[in-house]
Amino acid sequence: MTYQRPSKALRGLCLAMGLAAFPAVAQQAATAVPDVPVARPTPPPEVTPANEPSPAVPLRPIPNVRLYLTSLNLFRVNPLGLETQNRLVLQKRLFDSTSVLLRDTFVNAAASMKLSPASLKVGPTVEIQPAAVFNLRASYEYTQFLGIMGFLQSYPDPLRDFSDDALDAGEDNAYSTSGHHFMLEPTLQAKVGPIAVRTKFSFEYWNLSLRDGETTFYDPFLDSLLAGKGWVYTNDSDVIYLADRWATGVRFSGVWPQYGADQGITGDTQANNSHMRVGPFGSFALNQDEGTLFNRPTVVASVAWYLKHPSRQGALPFMFVGFAFNSDLMRTR
Repeated sequence: MTYQRPSKALRGLCLAMGLAAFPAVAQQAATAVPDVPVARPTPPPEVTPANEPSPAVPLRPIPNVRLYLTSLNLFRVNPLGLETQNRLVLQKRLFDSTSVLLRDTFVNAAASMKLSPASLKVGPTVEIQPAAVFNLRASYEYTQFLGIMGFLQSYPDPLRDFSDDALDAGEDNAYSTSGHHFMLEPTLQAKVGPIAVRTKFSFEYWNLSLRDGETTFYDPFLDSLLAGKGWVYTNDSDVIYLADRWATGVRFSGVWPQYGADQGITGDTQANNSHMRVGPFGSFALNQDEGTLFNRPTVVASVAWYLKHPSRQGALPFMFVGFAFNSDLMRTR
């Protein structure tokens, strides 16, 4: 029986069933939502004249210990993909404080799973937010590429064409392999009134088993050629306007793969597969419930134009729509 490859659109659609996208401005129910900015129901403190009573501003209760599940499902275009990511999180509040800086602080540990028809990533995550303006997450993922739908494809050096057409033409060269993925993700964030700003950096190290003589591979999540044993740096920076259930803003995203002698880059040889894009996004929470099995169901969408890319600059923009929610399994005061 002859195997017939699925269409390019179907392969792209199935490729990503993982999680990708919007890091949050403050600790939110869907922390793993790479990350959907969600408007907080707690308003900022207001300054009132000394002869007038301060308004009663109810503060959102923060549990001492919390066990919850986060989930995001995402469809994207250019590159095409469908992803789902889920994290089971056990979280402990650090400070019982009403201070703006110390109130929303925590430490947690999580089990993470990213799943697609072409790959599986599982592993632990630890995260600490010692102050509202700073968050640090460290993760490890065991990664398995299944060798279907054109993934994984690898190359002897990073000086290769990885456009959609080139990946489609090389689909028969895809193979199954596995490896390790380490991430350190510091985030700086702040909020003044309804305006929030956030910048998240990611320092990622890959150790993937590639075919003999090959040193780089195409990663569909970051849409670039990465070193099979080496580093890649990324950044997502947002300016966000929060209004009740709505969040709208602008995001900048950048990816910078790192190459060296192990990838054949020495002397005057240059390889630059970095890319950058910028564009608006928005999200809407269908409700703002907390402490239930279906918290903050949120629809999110974004469009971003490539400022720089080896094959996508000047073409269609990056687009995605997603749906996120979280489920509280346990909360203690």
